[in-house]
Amino acid sequence: MNTVSITNELQTIVDIFESSIDNLPGDAITKANRREAFNKFMDLGFPTKSNEEYKYSTTEKLFKDELHWTSNKQNKLHIDYDFYRNNNTDANHVFLVNGELIHEESELNILNDDCFICDLKTAATKYNSLFEKYYAAQIRNFKDAFAQLNTALASNGLFIYIAPNAQVQKPIQINNICTSNAYQMLQVHHVIVAEKFSNVSMVETFFSEKNSEAYLLNTLSEVYVGQNAFVNYYKLQSENDTAIHINTTQVIQSQQSHFDTNTITLGGKWLRNNLNIVLNGIQCVSHLNGLQLLNKQQHVDNHTLVDHQMPHCESNQLYKGILKDKSTGVFNGKIFVRKDAQKTNAYQSSKNMLLSDDATMNTKPQLEIYADDVKCSHGSSTGQIDENAVFYLRARGISPDSAKALLMCAFAMDVIHTIKIDSYKNYLGGLIEKCFK
Repeated sequence: MNTVSITNELQTIVDIFESSIDNLPGDAITKANRREAFNKFMDLGFPTKSNEEYKYSTTEKLFKDELHWTSNKQNKLHIDYDFYRNNNTDANHVFLVNGELIHEESELNILNDDCFICDLKTAATKYNSLFEKYYAAQIRNFKDAFAQLNTALASNGLFIYIAPNAQVQKPIQINNICTSNAYQMLQVHHVIVAEKFSNVSMVETFFSEKNSEAYLLNTLSEVYVGQNAFVNYYKLQSENDTAIHINTTQVIQSQQSHFDTNTITLGGKWLRNNLNIVLNGIQCVSHLNGLQLLNKQQHVDNHTLVDHQMPHCESNQLYKGILKDKSTGVFNGKIFVRKDAQKTNAYQSSKNMLLSDDATMNTKPQLEIYADDVKCSHGSSTGQIDENAVFYLRARGISPDSAKALLMCAFAMDVIHTIKIDSYKNYLGGLIEKCFK
């Protein structure tokens, strides 16, 4: 096990990379991509306050303690997998502990031999041509140190392949369970490919196992949505009060494809969500939704970038937050419309509710438009609970606390109702209601 002070001993990271690259999944092509990613990481360095993209989310404090670099392995852990299955009974469940696939607990036969779920190591050998084609292909031009470091060092994660025309009837639920007895950094990398005319829904959850110590989880998902494919990809973050999580999702859509995503954040100490979608074909549709319920001293930063490259495409973003105590939220959403992306419809909305004087919300919606025949808008609002609405409910016999809980629940449910998996939507609805009791 290696221990490294990130800010002072970058040479140690170099030594770790050089000593491990030959044992990481992939052949010569992938190793070249990993080395390219690592060189970009070294050029970028970990972001500081001077980095505009991390203006409100400085990363120096993440490395103030000794950080252990491990191989993500888990040994003889007693985990109640049925507890996680019961959260969504209508799904094919896949379990990862510290990034390692738990084969005996996972349902990997989702449809037929043309569709598969496996770990990166299996994909690199059994499905080598697909692995070499897709691993790291979307990350090359992404200027984020954490994404580049993940691409360089990730030894585990999932490879999910949905064949052309395949219709996956039951949702796939990816259960990420983290357990740690030391402050360690975990690298997990997913590759998800939905070929043309396919249809699949996925839920990815992040939980901290009981008695887990602090950890830094660096996750990266590369998602490929083929022509006329439909992909729903939902995320739930419910980690412990010491967890640090940097989550990056890179998506590229082909023509006439649909991609829906929803990120619900209920727990964790410091979280950063990067969501980048490239609409690389005509008549693509993307829906991005998010909800964060923050308390104590939680910090959650949602960064979105929707890159409209082709005409006749549509994107919609709705992000909401409810913050109390000394929590801090960030929403930085950018819509980029290129010169050839005529007839684009793109909308963005960030709405937030502050329940204490010490809670802080930073919002920065952005439009960058180079086409002249588009419909684009963005808006942001942050305020306190509507006292007139509270008075209206109290006048009808509802107590003050119940009235506020009802209003907050209704505010949050706008995001929950966008989810298209009924069993998962019902589970989340129950969680949200408990938060306001």
